[in-house]
Amino acid sequence: MDIVIDASVFIATIANEPEKDRLIQATKGANLIVLPSIHWEIGNAFSAMLKRNRISFDQVLDPIDIYYQIPIRFASVELEESLQLAAEKK
Repeated sequence: MDIVIDASVFIATIANEPEKDRLIQATKGANLIVLPSIHWEIGNAFSAMLKRNRISFDQVLDPIDIYYQIPIRFASVELEESLQLAAEKK
């Protein structure tokens, strides 16, 4: 089964948020599909945590290492097809 996930799923999982176990169960055995911007989104989330002093740089390294170990498949977005779908849904 393929599941498209966004940065919030990764952040909750690798940062040990309360919903971590539920998210792992929901995606277990699935092919995780992400948009190419996922690295930037993850970086932006941790950058915001650093700026707000919610986490130190040393504390960022373990979650990022975990993130790199998660098998993901990058999916490209065909802009014209996306806009065609949007036009059909109005």
